[in-house]
Amino acid sequence: MNLPTFDRDAARALIKEKADAPFSAFDIGDRAHRRQDRQLHAEAALLFCLAAERADAEHRANQSKPNQAMNHLVRAGIAFNRAAEIETAEPLLRQAIAFDWAGQGLLNDKHMVEWAFFQLLLNARHEADRFAHLFDEAVSRCDEVGRDYTVIHPHQEELLEIAIGMGHRSIVERLAGKIADRRPGKKATKELLARAKAFLAGAT
Repeated sequence: MNLPTFDRDAARALIKEKADAPFSAFDIGDRAHRRQDRQLHAEAALLFCLAAERADAEHRANQSKPNQAMNHLVRAGIAFNRAAEIETAEPLLRQAIAFDWAGQGLLNDKHMVEWAFFQLLLNARHEADRFAHLFDEAVSRCDEVGRDYTVIHPHQEELLEIAIGMGHRSIVERLAGKIADRRPGKKATKELLARAKAFLAGAT
């Protein structure tokens, strides 16, 4: 695990942590999630970095349970990305994609590979070739970890919107098929599917 350089004192000040009463990685992560819910992404990123560092130290002290540091690290990557700190975010997201979640006892968290790819794809939303390459990479890598990219519903809609705009027929086919299989009830999703079908039919 490679963390970016971050201001530990600033992170600890955010949660008013005292030197003689350190918080656990879980508690720090919980506070990071609360800030993310409030759209305070830069603050959340700092706290997720601190949580990852703390989780790694806790695991070194007691290895009876899987190391949760990577869970905090990928969330730091997402928070940095949402805070538009792309150069800091993308290496963290790449670590999450390459990480052996199942092999490290975190089988239930392998969906974080999808979350990481989603952030990278959002960064490529104005670069058609890069977007297509990343999408193909996401399909391949997720297949390796037993995921049929992409399973996460909100991601399907947002990526489909981008793919239609870029004219990526194969990506539109894949995502529209997945959404149609869900039989969505929301009007906005049905309208998006109708646009996808029109695009695939060659309508302008």
